[in-house]
Amino acid sequence: VNTRKLHRAGWPSISLLEYRNVDMDLIFETSRLIIREFQLADFETIHSYASQATVVQYQNWGPNSPEETQAFIAQSIAAQHSKPRLTYELAVVLKENSRHIGGCGIFVKDADFQLAHIGYIIHPIYWNRSFATESINGLLEYARSALNIKAIKATCDQRNIGSQKVLEKNGFQLEKIMKDDFIQKGTMRTTLLYNYIYSG
Repeated sequence: VNTRKLHRAGWPSISLLEYRNVDMDLIFETSRLIIREFQLADFETIHSYASQATVVQYQNWGPNSPEETQAFIAQSIAAQHSKPRLTYELAVVLKENSRHIGGCGIFVKDADFQLAHIGYIIHPIYWNRSFATESINGLLEYARSALNIKAIKATCDQRNIGSQKVLEKNGFQLEKIMKDDFIQKGTMRTTLLYNYIYSG
């Protein structure tokens, strides 16, 4: 497999694989994680976190039924073959034991690949171990180096302190507070919009 090393000051080195030569749909690696394409075989592990109310309490979807998780996998796999590809729903896997522990994603918002949104989800038994921070860190480098994205945005519920910390650790700046943004699970949500602009 052909790889090329990319590193930015303060970031863990990641290895990007040329897409024509992927191994098990690998997209990139960080020091502790493998970020790869979702596969049909991921159903049980995806559903193990996507079906938990605690995990999705600040999301505008879920908890998932088995059918909803199956639909998510089908949509993610279909997106892998889109041209141009605008949606990258990716699995987060531990290097040490190949255990699938969550997901992360890049969602390109314009045909010129100037702007994208990102997101993540991690199984709760792996919270507080900086896996979300590391996966977002790698996504930022991949978005710039492989996709030539110029700016990244992310949103989170104002009550989601954990996600705010993940974004701020990765250099995101709070751009806007959107009060009474929409009703989420029966409660009016205030959304925080974060922005990341690449320097240099």
